[in-house]
Amino acid sequence: MVTPNGILVQTKGNGMLGREETVMSDLATSKGIVVLRASASQVERAKVKVAPGVVAVGSVPFVKHALRQLGKELPPHTPYPASLAHLLYRQVQKLTSLNEARALLVSGKRLFIKPADGWKRFTGFVAEFEGDYRFNGASGSKPVWISDPVRFVSEWRAYVAGGVVLDVRLADHGGERSAAPDLDVIRGAVATLAADAGMPAGFVIDFGVLDTGETALIEMNDGFSFGAYDGLRAEAYWNVTVSRWQELAA
Repeated sequence: MVTPNGILVQTKGNGMLGREETVMSDLATSKGIVVLRASASQVERAKVKVAPGVVAVGSVPFVKHALRQLGKELPPHTPYPASLAHLLYRQVQKLTSLNEARALLVSGKRLFIKPADGWKRFTGFVAEFEGDYRFNGASGSKPVWISDPVRFVSEWRAYVAGGVVLDVRLADHGGERSAAPDLDVIRGAVATLAADAGMPAGFVIDFGVLDTGETALIEMNDGFSFGAYDGLRAEAYWNVTVSRWQELAA
């Protein structure tokens, strides 16, 4: 990871910054690095240019538009690495369409369902009926991940750059802080991923403590457009974001 020439942070409609953009902006300023601001539409229309060496920080669409200015695309989203299947403690299956999952709901099953064709067309949730509003108008032909519901007593996020766990934080609304995860399980999972070809330079990986006591993989997310949970060190967020952007933009 090299020091960026600047960072480009996404502004909201009112011109303000979100929590993660503020973290990056404040730290960049303290490092003497130039901070530029733009809306997603400005970057999409190239009204604001993404210069070489500048790190884009914002939502998934914002990062997508910034990468496209550089002739790059978002990477595939792989929330459940095959090498970590033993840490799921539940059956996870990819269906070719949301309609298939809805048919299972009609038959009386409860399922955790999340999109499988890209970046969060809707947020994953436990569905009990086929017309749940939380599908957010998603097309029935889109592929989805399904799994049997499990109960997590607490949920945690590990922030990883260069194959090193930089910080582990309780997720927002992540349950019982006293139900701490097994850090050896998390470090072991990251070591397994480090042995895989193509591990991102920066990423976050979520684990939860099941009501049965095991530390189980929730999902893995890429090192951009991710949440900075309460208490996270700014340097950890910076290292994950900058290292992954530089890899994607190379």
